[in-house]
Amino acid sequence: MSIAVARHTGLPFVPQPGPDELLGSWLLRVAQLYGLSLATLLGRLGALPTDVAHLPHWFSIDANAVRLDALSAATHLSRSDLAKLTPSACRPRWPEELGACEQCLMDKTDAGEPLMWNRNWMGPLATVCNIHGTWLTPVATRRLTGVRHTGAVGDAVQPVAAAPTLLDEEPARVGDALWLQALLLARTAVRLSWGMTQPSDLIRIVNAVAHELITVPTSALSAHCPPANCRAPAVRSFGFKSAAGQRVVTWLPTRLRQRQWLLARVAHVLRWAPAARTFQVCWSSASVSRLASTVGWPDGALAWVCPNAADLALRQDNLRREYGISPSYFKARSALLASIR
Repeated sequence: MSIAVARHTGLPFVPQPGPDELLGSWLLRVAQLYGLSLATLLGRLGALPTDVAHLPHWFSIDANAVRLDALSAATHLSRSDLAKLTPSACRPRWPEELGACEQCLMDKTDAGEPLMWNRNWMGPLATVCNIHGTWLTPVATRRLTGVRHTGAVGDAVQPVAAAPTLLDEEPARVGDALWLQALLLARTAVRLSWGMTQPSDLIRIVNAVAHELITVPTSALSAHCPPANCRAPAVRSFGFKSAAGQRVVTWLPTRLRQRQWLLARVAHVLRWAPAARTFQVCWSSASVSRLASTVGWPDGALAWVCPNAADLALRQDNLRREYGISPSYFKARSALLASIR
């Protein structure tokens, strides 16, 4: 790929990025304004690093894919402002489906404004529009790779707009999911019912609860979810940076509706006390045992998530002090697990 070596003297006009617009979305609009492809525009601006063999898809463009200093000089936007538009990289790849808010896109169309892709829609933890408080609509990532100008963003969303909404039977769940999404975007410790919790602790708790809810037997969930959601989801590991700048890894479904369904239930568990939850979390004895073995959670968090696990952890400690690690301890522990219903 050829690149311009000299720094560009500056474009005569550049549209301003929209609120929370993704860098790649804005670059598509700039390229369209000048009648160029995205790769050609960046090449002529000298914004392509010499060690980048292939330009990533527009929605993946970040500070590693383009030279922000050269882009800043050509577009007259500060480097820090450009950095705020970049997505948080997701490794090893993006989920099978991302989400977009149809209402946001419709509002732009009705106002006669160009379509924009919101930075907050990126990443496996994005499930709800933080403006309208509605579920994001699934958009296949492979369809986004074919977008060459922002006008095609709407076309990428439309083919799935009529797909059955698996969450329609549970309208209240979106409030729980939005609550959790806001917490996961926090850069500092957040106050939860069990006390102040650091972002790193929160994501660890979310991962643990999500894992156990995924492994709940289908028969235990069939009364609480649409049939299509009771199928075992395809789950994959996603690594990304949290809002606090920490590297985190989480296991989540690759399809958006299944992530929404799962994270809404994780949020419900974390938001409401056990007695106030509107669906019963049928923790298996294996789940209780795994949750009881977690370490590093804030005081009270385990008791909030699963009282049986907190009780088991306490009684296990007492047994360990009484018997040590001996056959008597394991026998007593097995009896404890057998008593969990």
